[in-house]
Amino acid sequence: MPELQVAYRSIPSRFGDVVLAWHEENGEPKIVTISLPSRGDAVDESADEAHPPMEIDLLCDQIKRYLDGEAIEFPTSRLDPNTCTPFQWQVLLAERTIPRGRVCSYRQLATIIQNPKAARAVGSALARNPFPIIIPCHRTVRSDGSLGGFGGGLPMKRALLQMEGVVFDASGRVEPEFFWPEAE
Repeated sequence: MPELQVAYRSIPSRFGDVVLAWHEENGEPKIVTISLPSRGDAVDESADEAHPPMEIDLLCDQIKRYLDGEAIEFPTSRLDPNTCTPFQWQVLLAERTIPRGRVCSYRQLATIIQNPKAARAVGSALARNPFPIIIPCHRTVRSDGSLGGFGGGLPMKRALLQMEGVVFDASGRVEPEFFWPEAE
């Protein structure tokens, strides 16, 4: 199997540079990873930033605008699901259903994918999310409203949630009314 030829594009943001990596598949660009500023993913420093196709330019512009506070719905058609396990892809697609300005707990997300005992596995799948921002893994928190983890760091996770309108209490936990789906 031939090695993928991956190209990179850096997106400056108030959080630091976000790096988008893609390859061509049947003449179409497919995203293989998005590296957040403090995520620490290895980027091949010897690789020059390629002149990206128009679709990549558009996506980079959307990511920049999102990080500046604009409400953007990202398509998944440009993501390469082969970078994920089937379980992880299932979790990531469920994560996308969490509305902007709301959060879900790891346990709730496990229930949504009809695997209620898989909260830890859901957390692990989100921790390895290769497509942060496009798949908004920052919208999943612990059941008690505390942030849990995030590849871009907890200050970035909190800032993204606040930018989306999520409110925190005095102890730094998400206020209960911002949980989705609502408790029955």
